[in-house]
Amino acid sequence: MDMNDLNPLIRHLEDNLDDWLAEELDNYLDDDYLVFDCPGQIELFTHVPVLRNFVDHLKSRNFNVCAVYLLDSQFITDVTKFISGCMASLSAMVQLELPHVNILSKMDLVTNKKEIEDYLNPESQFLLSELNQHMAPQFAKLNKSLIELVDEYSMVSFMPLDLRKESSIRYVLSQIDNCIQWGEDADLKIKDFDPEDDDE
Repeated sequence: MDMNDLNPLIRHLEDNLDDWLAEELDNYLDDDYLVFDCPGQIELFTHVPVLRNFVDHLKSRNFNVCAVYLLDSQFITDVTKFISGCMASLSAMVQLELPHVNILSKMDLVTNKKEIEDYLNPESQFLLSELNQHMAPQFAKLNKSLIELVDEYSMVSFMPLDLRKESSIRYVLSQIDNCIQWGEDADLKIKDFDPEDDDE
């Protein structure tokens, strides 16, 4: 992919990692929580090193970095689309080499949640059976290889995000916090007390 085809903002970022970005990052404190909302162009994660360079720059400045991959839950209407989403997620995982959280977004817009639940932590045999039903017989070996690949990288699983439910938001955030170890180096807060009160 030609760099000239990239999103202009991404090109600007790539060209100014050591100047503009470094200066901007100096404005944040050690315990600040930064979120970078990246463009949806999958090529940026799979074919060119732009985001990998960006990640390496952040890590060189001692940022703990986690990739959060969002897959639109309305896209998951059958197993073929789910496998496609898994492959895109896996490609980003391999390219970025970061702790990774996969999210099925827009769960609040899904009318039949039962159909989606089958894909949150699916069994490989279920996926293979579904895939073989949706694909022509000549693709059976390819289907088996794809499922084995997804199964081998068992990290490719998705958690649902329903913006109407605070518990859903908290759960997703806790997974991200865990990946970046956010807050683990914070000082322990001990409530002030008067030792003499214990004698009363």
